Amino acid sequence: MRKNASVRDAALHIISRVPPGRAETLLRESFRIYSLDSRDRRLATELVYGVIRNLITLDYSLSFYIKDPGKTLSDVLDILRLAAYQILYLDKIPARAAVDEAVEQAKGLSGGRRRGRSTGGFVNAVLRNMLREPERIKFPDPDKEPVDYLSLRLSYPKWLARRWTERFGAGGAKALMEAGNGKPPLVIRANVPVIGREALAELFKKNGLETEPGKYAPDALIVRSHRPVPELPGYGEGLFSVQDEAEQIVSLLVYPKPGEVILDACAAPGGKSAHMASLAGNSARIVSMDISLDKLALLKENSLRLKTGNIFPVAADAAGEMPFKRKFDRILLDAPCTALGIVRRRPEIKYARKPADIARMAEMQLSMLENVSGLLKPGGTLVYSVCSTEPDEGEGVMKSFLSRHAEFTLEDPRPFLPEAARGVFVDNFIRTFPHMHGTDGFFMARMTCR
Repeated sequence: MRKNASVRDAALHIISRVPPGRAETLLRESFRIYSLDSRDRRLATELVYGVIRNLITLDYSLSFYIKDPGKTLSDVLDILRLAAYQILYLDKIPARAAVDEAVEQAKGLSGGRRRGRSTGGFVNAVLRNMLREPERIKFPDPDKEPVDYLSLRLSYPKWLARRWTERFGAGGAKALMEAGNGKPPLVIRANVPVIGREALAELFKKNGLETEPGKYAPDALIVRSHRPVPELPGYGEGLFSVQDEAEQIVSLLVYPKPGEVILDACAAPGGKSAHMASLAGNSARIVSMDISLDKLALLKENSLRLKTGNIFPVAADAAGEMPFKRKFDRILLDAPCTALGIVRRRPEIKYARKPADIARMAEMQLSMLENVSGLLKPGGTLVYSVCSTEPDEGEGVMKSFLSRHAEFTLEDPRPFLPEAARGVFVDNFIRTFPHMHGTDGFFMARMTCR
């Protein structure tokens, strides 16, 4: 087998299916197929996410070396993208090695020996020219054409580059896009009923792993490790859960108490349900509802690992008829959304989304919010959140809901948050951004019912 062939073949296998496939899921599948060791897994992950994050930029750059890019077959284009990423973005991989490997991949394409030979020659010519004449690649002037520049240089659809430029200015949009293209940290939450954050950090230290406390959430640890999460110390024993700090703030905002009955209305895969259970000392009853049976199975598995016996999964649609006769002390609706706040974790999202998706999601979110709000007791708490950067899905949904439901009052979130997290609120809403806070992009609001 060619040196590193399985690594690049594994990466190519995934790139050819993203989008619409989910890179994280496809990587796990590819690791099994190609039997990669930990070092090769890291390289394959770097190649896959690197190509996806920079897909528009790579295609634009390649267009300067291909006479008619629109006629290039998709399997050939994927090989060129993979090699171009190594040439343009990676210093540790020799460029000529990337070219040679791409040529071998092209020769191995199905369609006969003649096609393989001719395609190999074509790939070789394109990539050799890219190496010899990098000055061919010209980007638009960032001052005269900021939207085109940001779209092509940072690899975001033009509509999104325009939308963010209009909202944040060119500098703010650039910072948000660069953060979205960055590698997210591994953030975990100590399962406090079982172990405290300091003790968990000490356990990691004994195993040669560096950690640092999270900035906003009191149980958060940032882990410096290349190990797969299931191989980290304490994972099998349920000592921690992977959870970004912004996501942890959501559960803190709910402020669950022992003895309460709480509805997590779109719960799977269960991170927030488990956190709320932990915050209540595993003495609250958490009803975890989701429409997906497969995701509920993951929730059950996660609950068993974390030893949260007070979580009760229920299969139901938050937009449909509710299967409950009783009312709840607190309700969390972490609604389905465009997920534009987690692009750094799922870069394929930025290509999958269209402008119409934002309005469509906002309509669905408002419907869900109105639907579940009727299950809240008088004096109860309702928290709404989405992992989206877009105000239509956050502030817009909230303002529409509050204008129709005078019985609900928006609350100041600060009393329910650690002091460090109190600086992320805006007009009684909470907004987090990767370029401002180092967290995923979230919107959150807390309401009470009279």
